[in-house]
Amino acid sequence: MQNKTVKVCAKGKSLARKVCVACSILVATLVLGNLVRVDKVQAGGMSAPGFTPGIPVYADLPVGFYYVNQHLSAYRDPQNMDIRSNANVFFMYYQSPWELAGGPLSFVVAPTLFEVSSNPGPYRIGMYNTYFGAQISWATGIEGLRFGYRFSGYIPQDGEVAFDYGAIENRFGLSYDHNGISVLVNNIFGTPVGAGWADHAPDYYILDWHLLKSFGKWSVGPVGYASSDLDSAGRGFKQSQVAVGGLVGYNFGPLTLQGKLTQDVYEENYGAKETAFWTNIIIPIGVK
Repeated sequence: MQNKTVKVCAKGKSLARKVCVACSILVATLVLGNLVRVDKVQAGGMSAPGFTPGIPVYADLPVGFYYVNQHLSAYRDPQNMDIRSNANVFFMYYQSPWELAGGPLSFVVAPTLFEVSSNPGPYRIGMYNTYFGAQISWATGIEGLRFGYRFSGYIPQDGEVAFDYGAIENRFGLSYDHNGISVLVNNIFGTPVGAGWADHAPDYYILDWHLLKSFGKWSVGPVGYASSDLDSAGRGFKQSQVAVGGLVGYNFGPLTLQGKLTQDVYEENYGAKETAFWTNIIIPIGVK
């Protein structure tokens, strides 16, 4: 809980990039990054950056189910095209009682509802490719610091905003949660798989991070992300971006609410910088 933000290619005439939603779970991340021409769809990386900041992705959580509702609203204005996207990720995470190689196992599945519009241009809405994953994490010699790895990906689907190919992702990074300080560094490497991806879907890399401080029930701090295509996939260009912003969260007890606002400080071949607003609603269900 993977990055769908409409992205516009600076190559040729105005190409609007469909978006990839990314969801991650409480380890979250899924997302988008696809090129939409009004008459033709081309794809980019299947995950969008920015979904996991604010989430203690590799923490050792109490056994039980967790529901994370993640919402993204994003905006770009390349070449006077008003491009807006909204993604709602239904992220379901299970922290199991089982261990593998000395680390706790967890599992995630995340359907995503996505809509994108441009003015001038089309309006599209539908279910994006479903994200899934299995994760393991290990304690380090530093209190509160854990290293984790998740094997995950997207299921091939068909629909208005989904793709008939999928992706395999390897995610790894560090989570630190101790004395009211939370730090996340999350690396995501993705590779498209399936018959339909050739010549338009690149391998991709995403880096998500946060540095948060808790004050009682409140949490605040900077967040950010970066993404880059690792090849041009026959398109003749690669896309990349870097964004920074801030997060404010409040723990209501059984429910935690977070809001994030981010802005691109660098972009290549998207045509314009992106502004995005995110929310996370984290709800433990049946946690022991």
